Amino acid sequence: TIEKNYSLEQVKYVPLNLIDDNQFIKKAKIAEKNLKEYEENVKENGLIRPLIIRKVSDRYEIVIGRRLFIACKKLDFKQVSVIIENFDDEETLLILLADTLEQRSYNVIEVAYILKNLKDKFNYRNKDLAKLLKKSPGQISNILQLLNLPKEILRDIVNNKLTYGHAKAISRLDNGEALKMTKLIYEEKLNVREIEDLVNKKEKKSKNCKIFTKNNEIIILTDSKEEQEILLDKINQLLKESN
Repeated sequence: TIEKNYSLEQVKYVPLNLIDDNQFIKKAKIAEKNLKEYEENVKENGLIRPLIIRKVSDRYEIVIGRRLFIACKKLDFKQVSVIIENFDDEETLLILLADTLEQRSYNVIEVAYILKNLKDKFNYRNKDLAKLLKKSPGQISNILQLLNLPKEILRDIVNNKLTYGHAKAISRLDNGEALKMTKLIYEEKLNVREIEDLVNKKEKKSKNCKIFTKNNEIIILTDSKEEQEILLDKINQLLKESN
């Protein structure tokens, strides 16, 4: 495990309101059921191990023990036992990754945010990340692609309402189509293979679209009205994202 043996002298007490959620993964929600279990455990037994935090400016940031930290906040703890470490940003991300992967049922969205930050801030390539996770570069791409999905779908992934296989398939669609497909998964109880087939058909249809200019006008030709509507949805989505 990544935890070290700490002496009692290293344990300090810090007001909880001086500790912030981790900047790299704060967008990643935690499964409601999982969080409830932590909350009940802390309520019954107290905080049985110190949180690992680091100093950031004039405040602190959680590194190890994020679920315990959130449980303590929900229970209105005034102060908590902590170990203060001097991790830099890259060390923090690598420790977060190791800590997340050690969990019994790890949060793939947390992993995706960590990987994205390692790529964006420290120029890690997919093959570098693949070595860290013992996965293929293609699998790393699939995990990162999940972050393009709408927040409603990300929430369902975290709460195990939507499987990783389903999410991976619909992440190839634009947001509007992904939401429609998610609704269809729930209503029709579609398995991963069925949803992959539907996504493949939609992608094949979109390839039949032709776009060209004539007399300073943009001409768009599609094989059906349905394809035309899909394309217009995509254009509208891109316009919203650019504004």
